[in-house]
Amino acid sequence: MLIIFASRTGNVRRFVNKAVELSVLHLRTCELPDLIPFQQAHLVTYTDPMGAVPPMVENFLTRHHRKILSVSGSGNRNWGRDFAAAVDRIHQQYGIPINLKFELSGTPSEIQAFVDYINNEPETMETRVRILKFRTDSCVTCAAVTDALDRHNIPYRDVNPFDHPDLAAQYRVRSVPTVVVFEGDREVLRMVGYKPEVIEQIKKLFQ
Repeated sequence: MLIIFASRTGNVRRFVNKAVELSVLHLRTCELPDLIPFQQAHLVTYTDPMGAVPPMVENFLTRHHRKILSVSGSGNRNWGRDFAAAVDRIHQQYGIPINLKFELSGTPSEIQAFVDYINNEPETMETRVRILKFRTDSCVTCAAVTDALDRHNIPYRDVNPFDHPDLAAQYRVRSVPTVVVFEGDREVLRMVGYKPEVIEQIKKLFQ
């Protein structure tokens, strides 16, 4: 999943970086005004004076608002009703769901709340397709699988079996990488190792 963000003072950047470290999903990031090709993303922004949406965020949303799954924003509660008001304005104008409004670079509980929202997203997709990718940091083949899934913008939950042995046991994972694909509650595909033909099958589920 991709997190697109705009940061003026560095608070949003620090928040996003901490969220990436905490999430069990493989989260990619892109800082505006730079942009990479994407199908869906979550947006995190700061707020300009008087509660305004930053111009570069407004320009981005004009073209891409239909692909944004949620909006979150940093602010200072000393601003009163203008606290992270860009989030409210984006929600009102584009109907994008609000994930979180957080203080400066976020408290641990705020970061956890943001991550919980993002982690649940693949399970609520209209396709009802969700993917668990079991991997370890030292696994070279795992990195190849990650690159292949990311190249096709396929959302997944990243799971280290040593951190989550209960999930590894539940889904009968004996080696990494293992990718398990579910449609609803039913397992429809499983890939052990890296098999390009299975990646193509997974890709077709999201077309």
